[in-house]
Amino acid sequence: MSPVVAGEPYLTTDNSLSDARQHALLLCNKFNALPLAESAQRALLLSDLFAKAKGVQVASSLRVEYGINTHLGKGTFLNHHVCIIDACPVHIGNQVLIGPNTVISTVVGRFTPGPSQPQETALPVTLGHRVWVGANVYISAGVTIGDNCVIGAGSVVTQSLPANALAYGHPAKVIRKIQQNPQ
Repeated sequence: MSPVVAGEPYLTTDNSLSDARQHALLLCNKFNALPLAESAQRALLLSDLFAKAKGVQVASSLRVEYGINTHLGKGTFLNHHVCIIDACPVHIGNQVLIGPNTVISTVVGRFTPGPSQPQETALPVTLGHRVWVGANVYISAGVTIGDNCVIGAGSVVTQSLPANALAYGHPAKVIRKIQQNPQ
């Protein structure tokens, strides 16, 4: 796969990108077709699909554009129908819970309408450790979400969020700070 440089235009029609998308689609389809009882085979497919995915749980159905740009931390759980558009790196920390129907997209978009301009740009996305993302959330390109954040269901995250924050809305805004319980 030709590397996509953050913030630089790239051609979506590049052969190596097309091949990488087809490979990811094949692996996602195989993963989604496997029964939950086939945990070893599911884990193997995830390790082939993602750049890093050791000790994670993923529910079906999963959709990933490339996979090789996504790093999943230990103990992370992706619920049903999660979609990751990873033209640039997506880093998801340890013990992150991502609700159903969540979309994480590194793609900023095209600068001109229509199919005649196959150029896009992308920016990385980072989720810290112990982040909880509710159902039906959209996380935009270039966003960093700090450790211990909670993102409310149905939110659209268009700007970075600090650690220990409860945020929700369209666009998501910090509602309050989350106090950590001392152990």
